Amino acid sequence: MAIENAIHLEGRINAHRRLLVELVSVMAGIPEAREALVAMARDNETVVDHEEDPGSDPDPAFAAQQIADDELRAILKAAMARLETRV
Repeated sequence: MAIENAIHLEGRINAHRRLLVELVSVMAGIPEAREALVAMARDNETVVDHEEDPGSDPDPAFAAQQIADDELRAILKAAMARLETRV
């Protein structure tokens, strides 16, 4: 049962990602939007080396945020590549 749920969830996430890549690639065709998307890909929301609290131990939340940042950049990169194929 858990495997079926995991497969179902993975399929849904992949569908959302494909849709998001397509939508972002269309948006990137607008110069102002493209600038904002490039800035989003460039900027890093993850706190590096525990900048918020140098004495603290690593927290799993930092790992989750890094994964989110990596996925965001991957989506933006895929969208920009898709846009380039249209031009």
